[in-house]
Amino acid sequence: MNQYMSIGKVAKLKNVSIKSLRYYDQIGILKPAFVNTETNYRYYTKEQLYLLDAITVCIKLGIPLKDLNNYVENDSINLQKLLYDGKILAEQKIMEIHNCLGTLQETLQNMSSSVTGMAKIPKSKSGILLPDGFYHSMIEERRLLIVPLEEMDTPKYYGQHILKLFVTAQQSGITASYPSGVLHEYKDGIYSRYMFLTLNQPASKDSADRSASGIPANSFYTLPKGDYACRKISTHMVDFLSVKDEMKEVIKGDDFCIIETDALSEQNKKDGYPFELEYYLTHAK
Repeated sequence: MNQYMSIGKVAKLKNVSIKSLRYYDQIGILKPAFVNTETNYRYYTKEQLYLLDAITVCIKLGIPLKDLNNYVENDSINLQKLLYDGKILAEQKIMEIHNCLGTLQETLQNMSSSVTGMAKIPKSKSGILLPDGFYHSMIEERRLLIVPLEEMDTPKYYGQHILKLFVTAQQSGITASYPSGVLHEYKDGIYSRYMFLTLNQPASKDSADRSASGIPANSFYTLPKGDYACRKISTHMVDFLSVKDEMKEVIKGDDFCIIETDALSEQNKKDGYPFELEYYLTHAK
C-alpha cells in the first residue's frame, strides 16, 4: 500500500475537501486507484494528483465538471485543449465586466454634462495633462509571469508563448490568467521584450510559489499601482522604435517600460482598437 495515498492525505495535499473527491469519483472524472472492499476507503496514486490539478483548473476557468471527460484522452488530460477553451470562457467573462464598466463610465460622463448641472468627473489625481489621444487610468499593482520574445517573433506566434506561460504556471501550481500582452522595457540602454500573463495573487504568494517551483526570479515582473497614460492602438507593435514613437509625448525618463495589453472591451475591438498601450506616470497614494 506504500504506493497509495488515502483520500484524507490527498485532500490535505491539494487543499480539496474529501466531499469533493467523493463527488469526482461519483461523476467519473477521478476514480480512486484502489478501494478497500472491507472498509470502502478510497486510495489514490501520486500520478493522479496531476489529474486533480487539471480538475481544479477546470473549476477556476468555469468549465462544468460534467464536461471534463471531453478533455480526457488515454487516461490523461489534454491540457492544451482545456486551456484554449478556458481562455475563451475567461475572455467572455472579462468582456462582460468591461462592458458593464463602459456603461457606468458613459453614465458618469452624461451626469457631468452642463445639461444636467451635476458635478464633473474629477481629473487624474496626478494632475498630469495628457496629449490628445491619451487618457488616464488608475491601475492596481500587477504581478506578471513573463517569457522573453526574440527579435524574430511575430504576432502570429504570440499564442504559442501564451500557452507556454499557462502550462508553466499550471505545472508550478501558480495561478495565472488574462489579461495578457507584451512588456517593452528599456533599461540602461538595452531594449527587452516579453510576453506576459497576469498573476492572480500578491507578491508574497508568488514569491513562495517561485521558491517551491524553481521558476527563475526573472520570470516575474511587478507593475506598480498608480496613474497610467493609456492609448488605444489598432495593431500589435512589432518593433521598439514604433512603440517609443507612439508614446514619445509622455515618456519622461531614460529607463522606462511600456505595456501593450489586449483590450478586453468588445466595443474597442469592434472600433478597430483591440490593443492598449500603458505607460506608468505616478505612484498612487
